Amino acid sequence: MGASKSTMDAQGNQGISRRGFLRGVGLAGLAAGGLCTATAVAAATGSADAAYAEESAATVGNELIEIYGENVNLMPAYGAEWDVVAGPVGFESREIGADEITHTDQCDLLVIGGGISGTMAALKGAELGANVVVLEKMSKGRNTWESVGGCGSRMQAETGNVVDPAQYVEEILRASYWRARPDVVWSFVNNSGEAIDFMQDSLDKAGRDIKIYNTTQPETGYGIQVIQGEHKFAVPEDYNWTSWIFGPIVMDALTAVMQNELHIDLRFNTAGVQLVQDASGRVTGAVAKDADGYYAVEATKGVVLCTGGYEANPDMMKAWTRSEDCAASSCWDPSTGPTGDGHMMGLQLGAQMDPIPHAVMNFNFGTPAQFLDIPGIWFTSSLGIAVNSRGVRFVNEGLPMNFVSNAINAQPGRGKGCWIILNQGMVDAMADMQPTADETIKQYMDKGWMFKADTVADLAPQLGLDAAILQETVDTYNAYFSSAEKKDLQFRRNLETAMPLAEGPYYGLVTNSTVLTVVGGLTIDESCRVLNWDDEPIEGLYAAGNASGGVFSGTYPRHLPATSVGRAATFGYVSARHAIQGE
Repeated sequence: MGASKSTMDAQGNQGISRRGFLRGVGLAGLAAGGLCTATAVAAATGSADAAYAEESAATVGNELIEIYGENVNLMPAYGAEWDVVAGPVGFESREIGADEITHTDQCDLLVIGGGISGTMAALKGAELGANVVVLEKMSKGRNTWESVGGCGSRMQAETGNVVDPAQYVEEILRASYWRARPDVVWSFVNNSGEAIDFMQDSLDKAGRDIKIYNTTQPETGYGIQVIQGEHKFAVPEDYNWTSWIFGPIVMDALTAVMQNELHIDLRFNTAGVQLVQDASGRVTGAVAKDADGYYAVEATKGVVLCTGGYEANPDMMKAWTRSEDCAASSCWDPSTGPTGDGHMMGLQLGAQMDPIPHAVMNFNFGTPAQFLDIPGIWFTSSLGIAVNSRGVRFVNEGLPMNFVSNAINAQPGRGKGCWIILNQGMVDAMADMQPTADETIKQYMDKGWMFKADTVADLAPQLGLDAAILQETVDTYNAYFSSAEKKDLQFRRNLETAMPLAEGPYYGLVTNSTVLTVVGGLTIDESCRVLNWDDEPIEGLYAAGNASGGVFSGTYPRHLPATSVGRAATFGYVSARHAIQGE
């Protein structure tokens, strides 16, 4: 679907409160490119379906930069366009007239967004006896994830995996350089086990024999602490599921449970457009939009924003994330739904937000158009060495993916022109994992993502690199293996799990960062209530998942697996519990 004509003027957008923003939010429409290569995952996410939300090619100038009205610091940075994925924006800042509202529905709890946080909020609310309405602007809730993180679950108890909660909290705080809010982090850690157990109980209602189990992650080394908090999913063999991304299967089962729950009214292709407050400032509901137009939903207990990040919103990516995280990165996510609707709804009411720039969840192993979603090449790439556009190594290639990704983005050209250098022995190691290795290599060569030569000197010009420098880089690396100590003197890579580039032919595989989502959001307290700039709750308003903040800063800690999905599931659960029970 191409971008439609701008509707900004037609919407009659007007200025809003001192702490409001976006006098002209008619953001970019759908764009092709940057989609996940796993066909099964892409089909399961419903990414190609239209949503009833504004689609526009208009840009917003400085509106996103001036989100705090006159009280704003402008910190110039060299800009970078984010043009790999764009989606339909649901939020509208204009005043929507009463004559445009066709009818009003009532519920106890309104959940905006039907991903894992919204699903958990809805299921928990229904369990507590609340009548719940869920608005999801896409045809499916976002589900591109692998596992769920947490501490204190039944599954961990069954395997004797006792995670120290204080250590878990400390490692999350350390990853944020102690910029995270400890009360929010503690809320995740203290409630995550209960939330994961509730997820399993909900999956059992689906009757599909999907089981959550606790995993053991290998130690990362290099002084990086691993917390054994990851939980994965076991599915029956008849699913014939070949991807490690189990989110679509899990979400399909949980969605079926929601649709069979009498207390849940799940509405797809329906956007949350704008929050509604009463005279006291309490959030009492929202304006929604579907194929028939606008209507209101009143919620007596509260509204939970579960709208995800904003990686499908080019203007917000440019304004609120580091330019180096956008400049040469691809996007590994077939969903076009996360456009920052919840962020904008909250900010319109004076909500506080994580400091800018926001952290992105980023990995290495990216190609110019997609994530390297091919196990054999992924594995082989980890054996080679990474070089920048000058032909020199710049990172310990054995570090967790987010750290290697950050190092790529810090290179000349903000990551453009980086390569993985491999030799034939490394490519041969692909065969056990990738039976179609030759076909894959040909595909990448045809796209200009991979090159082959008998010698390093012949490979270098194909990559646009200086042959003498690249040869010196390879020779220096190979010498580490023949030394008495077998030690990487430059980056301390563990050479026991690596291979020398001793014999050709040689290969150059393009590599760049790839973004999965943005993990900065609205400021919340331990009960997931959204806070204003005086750190006071905006009554009736909650946020969960990537619409919420307070946990990540700087970089997403991939060495603490599934913390993002764990946070989303847990905070959906916590927000509904507090909205209904006040605890």
